[in-house]
Amino acid sequence: MRKSDEPRTVFSQVVNQLGAAILRGDYGEGPLPVEAELAASFGVGRNLLREAIKVLASKNLVAVGPKLGTRVRPRSEWNLLDPDVLFWLGEVEGSLNHSFDLVEFRLITEPRAAHLAALRATNTERRAIAIACTALEQCVGHPHLIADRDLAFHQAIHTASHNTLLASIGWRLGMMMRVQVRTTTDHPGAFERGLPLHREVTQAIAEGDAVWAEDASRRLVAMPYTDLAGRMRVPVRRRLDSQLTNPPNGGGKTSRLNVGR
Repeated sequence: MRKSDEPRTVFSQVVNQLGAAILRGDYGEGPLPVEAELAASFGVGRNLLREAIKVLASKNLVAVGPKLGTRVRPRSEWNLLDPDVLFWLGEVEGSLNHSFDLVEFRLITEPRAAHLAALRATNTERRAIAIACTALEQCVGHPHLIADRDLAFHQAIHTASHNTLLASIGWRLGMMMRVQVRTTTDHPGAFERGLPLHREVTQAIAEGDAVWAEDASRRLVAMPYTDLAGRMRVPVRRRLDSQLTNPPNGGGKTSRLNVGR
């Protein structure tokens, strides 16, 4: 390492360690230790600590004011879509809790994104989704490729929804989704069981059938959701998938696709 790199490396370490400590709850929800004490605990100068605090303030983890000092913000105010915050959450909360929160969010948003993609996708975007689906199917026997290709497939659908917020959220969740996919495809056959539903979503979007696309997407995301809810012993009354046995749209058009192929 060049000597000029050392300050930046130390700075990054302080940001990462302090950020993770805040998310872990080491300081509670309230004031951080006084500046001199906090700087000493990390073995750095006060100027470097101030710069690290600025980074954390930009992520809404802390609030800084002349009369307030430096205080940890309530969790509801944290920027949970920030890549660093997502990474720290995964580190401190573990991949299971982290993955469950994400896949629950996906179960809320992705079916509607697929619905919009079926209505709005251009021919080029429909081809991109089909290409991403084919690439995903080619991951059988190559588990190291699954996370990136699955992410590419779902991002293609978010893009095709032509909703800028959905597209942005889909991109920002990339790191978190890689963790979730690895967690929910870590047992034999789990990945392969989901492939027919990926193809069904693809065909529904290609045909412009929004109801079918939404239903197929809901059933697709329900697979990892049900898996994780079971592992975490989430009571059925507190789960979103309890309603999926009788979807309001009549169950989609699964007969139009040989989903077992």
